[in-house]
Amino acid sequence: MTVATVIFSGEGLHADPWHSLPDTTARIAGLIGDAGAVATVTSVGELPAALRDTGLLVVNASANRSEPVPEDEDFARALGAFLARGGSLLATHSAAIAFPGSSIWRTAIGASWAYGTTFHPPIGPARVRRGAAGHPITDGLGDFEVYDERFTDLDLVDGTSDILYVHDEGGAVHPLVWARTVGGSRVVYDALGHDVRSYDSPEHATVVRRAVAWLRHEI
Repeated sequence: MTVATVIFSGEGLHADPWHSLPDTTARIAGLIGDAGAVATVTSVGELPAALRDTGLLVVNASANRSEPVPEDEDFARALGAFLARGGSLLATHSAAIAFPGSSIWRTAIGASWAYGTTFHPPIGPARVRRGAAGHPITDGLGDFEVYDERFTDLDLVDGTSDILYVHDEGGAVHPLVWARTVGGSRVVYDALGHDVRSYDSPEHATVVRRAVAWLRHEI
């Protein structure tokens, strides 16, 4: 069976105590699985083989550490090879914390969690506003409500991303969802998705599905 999408669901060194990654991975797989087979892997060592004939990688991972470990380099090599052949990438929520110190990861998704600077208000109902960028993912969509954490003051790489959704905090506007291209690869980072309640928002679920369609070059 052809696998259209591989989800890397972090465990151990690539997880943390605050995010139930197996639960959110299962919900994401259910949201996007109707467009093709989805395989979930939890080991970095599985990735090179899993990605061999796959067009889309979803990374739902984290880290309860601020320093790199050797497996981060293994992940970076697998990711580098995948992007070099034009594979697409969707990174979700705590993936901004994953693989600390990995320049290829930060460059790919367009941001990282900066300890001492990045934070989030308490989880709860939140208003997410559509950004100014016109994009196939957000065509016809608008603002929405979601129960989630809102990552704030992420360390952004550059200004080349199309900002799709934002939130307001501390008198400033902060990007939450964006799309970018890295070489020949399409990339979306979605800072929402702390737990499954985030995906109970029909509008957020639609954004995820639309993002996957764009990453698969279907829209």
